[in-house]
Amino acid sequence: MNSKIVAKLIKLGLAYIVGIFLLSPFSGYAQEAGNQEELYDVQQIVAVVNDSPISLYDLKQRVLLYIISSGNRQLSQEEIQYLNQQALQSLVDDKLKTQEAEKYKTVVSNAEQEESFTSYAQQMRLTPQQMEQQLNQAGIRKESMLKQIEASLAWDQVVGGLLMPQVSVSDEEINAILDRMNNNKGQLEYHPLEIFLLVSDNEKRDETRLTAQRIIEQLKKKASFQVMARQFSQSTTSAVGGDLGWLMKSQISPDIITTLEKMEEGDISDPIETEDGFYILLLAGKRQILTADKTDAQVELQHLYFEVSDKAQSDELEALEKIIANAAAKIENCDNLEEQGEKLDAKETGSLGKLAISDLPKNLHQPILDTAIGHATAPIKETSGYRVFVVCDRQDPVVRLPDYDSVEGSLSQQRVGLIARRHLRDLRRDAIIDYK
Repeated sequence: MNSKIVAKLIKLGLAYIVGIFLLSPFSGYAQEAGNQEELYDVQQIVAVVNDSPISLYDLKQRVLLYIISSGNRQLSQEEIQYLNQQALQSLVDDKLKTQEAEKYKTVVSNAEQEESFTSYAQQMRLTPQQMEQQLNQAGIRKESMLKQIEASLAWDQVVGGLLMPQVSVSDEEINAILDRMNNNKGQLEYHPLEIFLLVSDNEKRDETRLTAQRIIEQLKKKASFQVMARQFSQSTTSAVGGDLGWLMKSQISPDIITTLEKMEEGDISDPIETEDGFYILLLAGKRQILTADKTDAQVELQHLYFEVSDKAQSDELEALEKIIANAAAKIENCDNLEEQGEKLDAKETGSLGKLAISDLPKNLHQPILDTAIGHATAPIKETSGYRVFVVCDRQDPVVRLPDYDSVEGSLSQQRVGLIARRHLRDLRRDAIIDYK
């Protein structure tokens, strides 16, 4: 976006938004949502995409969605300006996606939109009702988010119906990958998440690079990667929070694997520049191909919680920990554990059901691995007490070679993602976009 467009955006409403957010991140704007200002915003047009208008109201709503995605914190004027630019580009892309979907008479049902809304809420660790309440408090109408969801789902239908048939994966390619997995047993494979920013005009490459850097800044301030991927990523994986699944080195482009090999689990990459755009990666995990990872073992867990006074001194805590450790050591099975907990003076007992050790916080992995079936871990300190975990059952991981269908699906997904990005880039180039 050039400086003239930015200036027009500022004239139309940027200063208004900045003023509100500098006073209070949400309350002032929420109060404006129901008055005459909203009517003005709906009537005020900031861009027209192939004869389809984008209003100032749409722009403000999308900016607010971005702010929620990046952590609900108070923003500077520069950050608001940046979000306005990204919000406008996102709205333009949504128009292009929806218009392309209309050509093929795609239909996105209300039920599909609500299902996706629920999925988004879960990524934010909220119920749909809590999510809607949070949106309302922020001055965002649920319908604004559903419009964004509708564009994404409509594009998915275009990708599945129009672009997927263009993808061809041969038997030879699939069998070659299966053979490589056997031959590469013990070597590393990676589980990355991606945010992809498309560059459709090389004159805007530096601007897109800056956008990538700003997203990374938000991620390092603990913004959710999956939520940011759903808002900002222009890859087909945005619908699943950027999750690429497990990939072998041979399945990853040279530009990306060079970076991944240097990353540790949980690291976020710097912007990775490619011909089509920029990638931001989160390394969710890495493991050895066809080699069992001990933390993939499935365990059935119960827990006992022992509360301690917040006024207890360090020597008292040490004594209590020893008492709890001695009590936990007496546990020899999971039978009637609630009764056992009462005898041991546990404040609460409960079951975590069956889950993989890898799904637990890292500080619990080794204690669980070191604990025999029917026995309890050593006490683990929490804010106001100690917790012990009892391993009731354990099933060691079984290594299985991926089947033909899963390899075919993974290859197809990678290729259709590339075609979809380039198709959107072509739609941008061919569109008539009038910034008001």
